[in-house]
Amino acid sequence: MAAPRLSFSGPRARVQYAFLMGLFRLAVTRPLYGRFARGLGRVFGPGTAVWLHEGGAPPFRIALDDGYWTRFALYRGPYEPEVARVLRAAARATPLFCDLGANKGYWTTRAASLFERVIAVEASQATFRDLQVNAGGLDNVTLHRAAIHARPGEVLSFVNTHQSHASARLQSGAPARLQDWVEQVETLVIDDLVPAGTAALIKLDVEGAEIAAIDGATRALAEGAVLIYEDHGKDPASTVSAHLLNDPATRLFAIEDALVPMPDIATLRARKTDPFKGYNFLAARGTSRLLERIAQAFATAAPPG
Repeated sequence: MAAPRLSFSGPRARVQYAFLMGLFRLAVTRPLYGRFARGLGRVFGPGTAVWLHEGGAPPFRIALDDGYWTRFALYRGPYEPEVARVLRAAARATPLFCDLGANKGYWTTRAASLFERVIAVEASQATFRDLQVNAGGLDNVTLHRAAIHARPGEVLSFVNTHQSHASARLQSGAPARLQDWVEQVETLVIDDLVPAGTAALIKLDVEGAEIAAIDGATRALAEGAVLIYEDHGKDPASTVSAHLLNDPATRLFAIEDALVPMPDIATLRARKTDPFKGYNFLAARGTSRLLERIAQAFATAAPPG
């Protein structure tokens, strides 16, 4: 695959990008980098951005004051290569990819050229506007501003964190912090998004609402859907994975050059060595034909490099 390339919104963006990349080489902490990126954005003014061009995917716009995407997609690349492997493996095995908790649409845009149909859902109004910029013009992509949950049609409070859009979440017991802001969002359920009889590939990243979202996917999972989900390193109990394993028909896998079975929580927990990292795992019923075809594609794929 050809190396990614960048295009810039203008000369100021090129200079700002050079400053950001220089900061990485100082090995600063993540919170300090985020503050630096936001402060540098105020110096250079609004609107400076780069577009990330990768393979045949549509360009993905990254604002240069965005401490999350500039850190992960521009410097550390490739971004979440394990997810890219699953998308490629599933591309000819299902017509539908669902990007739930789509953020600004990185995986939505990458999936658009691989699947007949893509559904992307994002709860934050501000982040949804960026998702529309990146993916709103793609003919086979449907966008929803909503929160994925266990029951449809409810109105919930959603907290946008001032430090990072990637940490936005549904409000539960913890109150919003002083600089955060709360908005209302309606809920959707996975079983209403995935047509009956379709074994969809579903990426779920909903910042703490995963269990409620999975509870709203009973039919989809029973009909063979495959779930890419996050189990965070800061959760020693592996709560989401433990919930999935409550169903004895469900199988969990780590995503490497092959799909590695995770038969129990102890095996899975041993994979999570970094408390600051979200780990992507795969889940599906053991009888899923889509899971079987993804595993076969992994087995026949050329090794990386």
